[in-house]
Order: sequence, then structure tokens, then C-alpha cells
Amino acid sequence: MTISYTSRGVAITAELSTPTGTPPRGLVVIAYGSDGLTDNLSGPWGTMIRGYADSLAQAGFVALIPDYLGATKTPPGPTVFALIKEQRDYWQEAISDAVSHARSLPSVRATGVGLLGFSLGGHLCLRVPAKAKVLVEFFAPVLDGIGLLGTLTHAQIHHGKADQLPGTDFSNAEKIMNILKSEGTSTELFPYPGAGHGFIGNDPDNTNARARSKERTMSFFGAHLSD
Repeated sequence: MTISYTSRGVAITAELSTPTGTPPRGLVVIAYGSDGLTDNLSGPWGTMIRGYADSLAQAGFVALIPDYLGATKTPPGPTVFALIKEQRDYWQEAISDAVSHARSLPSVRATGVGLLGFSLGGHLCLRVPAKAKVLVEFFAPVLDGIGLLGTLTHAQIHHGKADQLPGTDFSNAEKIMNILKSEGTSTELFPYPGAGHGFIGNDPDNTNARARSKERTMSFFGAHLSD
């Protein structure tokens, strides 16, 4: 279902998936990448991210996907990269406000909050660590301002060893891991040999990366987000 909340006075829409038949085990806020929830030539992002939301709901979690680019009315796609430095604070605040809004919902426990971010969304989640207990990020760039001594107890990183997208090569994953560990967050880094940015493609390396990373993500939230 679609809900809405406000961030800096701007109405933001979000897709909410809730479990049925069991008490919720916690909330996971999912942040898409620069292509938003589109299925386009660079990847089936909408299908993939909504698939994570469905799987989380089936596992007993509430999943929320905020349309954070809506905070600046920025269309998804290549133009997002040129606007990161200018608009990033608005986007991360929209994600932060999504967590705050979701915590007010009757079906969500305030203490059980996790973040799941892909690419740019992973970077933005790393800039709001005080909002969650656990975090999973996929192929995120480092950029600046991540960490900042939040409340994260556990984090998990997934990154392709063959990532060729400028600014997101595998060294970014190692830098992020070191920052999180230096702040006391128990952090796992999973490298995927032969897999590129987004784990796109039907070749064995990317196919394996998609399957294994999702298995590990679901297991991670089950182990560390549930009370």
C-alpha cells in the first residue's frame, strides 16, 4: 500500500509492506539507488527492491520504501549524480523522516529498525546511522559524511569485485567496513568475484551474487533485528 509523510514540509510517498498472520518482528526502511524504482536498461531495480520488501514482509517484518527523490522532485536517472552534493541532505532527511514516521505506526516497534540501501541509497543510509539498530548496504560509494557514531550494532556490506562504475569500485566497500568497525559496529563484508555494479546480468557470477546476497540479507535481519 502507498502512504505519505512530510519532510521539510514536502509530501513524500512511500510503499508499505506489512506481514500477515504474525506480530511484526521490526521495521526495515529500504532506500533505492539513483534509478529509483524503475525497471530500465541499466537494471530491474523496481522489481528487485519490491522483491526485497515482499520477502521481508513474508518473514514477518514491516518494509517501507520512501520515494526520497521526491523531497527535491528529482526524477530518477543519470541526472541524479550531478545533484548529489546539492540535494543529498534533503534526500537523507527524507529517509530519516520515513523512519520517524514509520515508528509512529501501530504495527511497528520503535526499537526494531533496520536500514537497507542500494548504491546511492546505501550511501544515504550510512549518513543516518542513528536512526537504526542494523544496516545492510549494497555497492555504495563512500563519498563523505558516513558513519558519525550512530547506534548501529551490526552491519553487512555486499559488493561486486568487478564493479566498474566510477566511484563504487570494491575499495569503497573496504573503506566503509573500516569506518563502521572503527565506530564499534560489528561489520561483515561479502565480496562477489566477477559481479558488477547492481549484480546485473544472467552470467553465473552476477546470478550467484543476487541469490547469495539476498539469502545473507534475510538471514542477517532475522538474526540481528528481531528481539
